[in-house]
Amino acid sequence: MRSARLVTVALWTCALLAFTGRYSWYDHPSASNYGNKRQLPRQDTSRAYQTQQQYAPVSHQVTKLDLDQHLSDQVAALDGVNSAIVILGDQVAYTAVTIDSGAYGTRGGEVRNETNNYGWVRGLYNPATPLSDYADPRDLASGANGAETEMHHEHLSHMFKQKIAEKIRLQRPDVTDVYVTANRVVVNKFTKLAQQAWHGRSLEPYKPEFISLMDRVFGTRPTIPNQAEMNGREY
Repeated sequence: MRSARLVTVALWTCALLAFTGRYSWYDHPSASNYGNKRQLPRQDTSRAYQTQQQYAPVSHQVTKLDLDQHLSDQVAALDGVNSAIVILGDQVAYTAVTIDSGAYGTRGGEVRNETNNYGWVRGLYNPATPLSDYADPRDLASGANGAETEMHHEHLSHMFKQKIAEKIRLQRPDVTDVYVTANRVVVNKFTKLAQQAWHGRSLEPYKPEFISLMDRVFGTRPTIPNQAEMNGREY
């Protein structure tokens, strides 16, 4: 009986050590952990994305649009990113990503599943039937193919956006600012722009629509700092 109790205690001890050990490691920042919950080391506080919008109103009135395939591939290779398309508007990198389960902490705060129920989306996928939300199966993000999206870029964690922006700036030091979103509408719109670019077609005809979409998604007024930018933690 005593030996049985000793075996039981040993098993529980091993399980407890494994549990605490796993989470003490898991909670440190890493390439696959954007959601560090420890007080130290602090997360980065010098924001690399939407830098100009921290201090003053901005304009998305770009004069030229180009797909940057190299930057798209570099961002897509990051943990937690399922796919990425980077469109350069002049020297500003507008980045649309979808999310996968390859990293922890890609979202800050409450996790929500994006649904197609906000006003300016209705009819987007099929303008001929504006009351229908049927999604073209050729769209990259449909909500049913495993790639996750997030309506509000503010709901992506500070560190997730920070690492994406740092990757872009490392590859292209001439980039003056970076915008990051996982909004499903933007993802699908950028996919269609990329398809045009892959066929060697100019993106010039899509510039007015692009500017309007960026105005709605990112706004032009100064942003409110994410809590993680102030105290290094997402809560």
